[in-house]
Amino acid sequence: MELNDEQAMKVFDWYDEKWNLPPPFSKKRQLTLDTSLSTGDYPLAREIGGDIMEEYFAHFDVDNSNFAFLKYWPISKGFIPNFIRPKSMRVEEKNAEPLTIAMLIESAKAGRWLY
Repeated sequence: MELNDEQAMKVFDWYDEKWNLPPPFSKKRQLTLDTSLSTGDYPLAREIGGDIMEEYFAHFDVDNSNFAFLKYWPISKGFIPNFIRPKSMRVEEKNAEPLTIAMLIESAKAGRWLY
């Protein structure tokens, strides 16, 4: 996929201007279609990921009924190991799946979450 249509550029520019801010005393990170919000070298915190996705769905009028937030930002185990917790409070360890800029663009074009 390339950034050759208007909708793709809108999504790319929206994310780059609003959420791809440079860390203190550093340069802005290069944004590509394969940049992942939830995995990789710079995964975003769950709270920020939630804010981004909430704004994305509203701004681009994308139906979020198929979006599974925990697929991309699973619950972390925290500091207490599972063997100490009661069975009802144990947390299954899951790896986050990548949520990329390309996925945001394709879903915005379709008007619904595709993944």
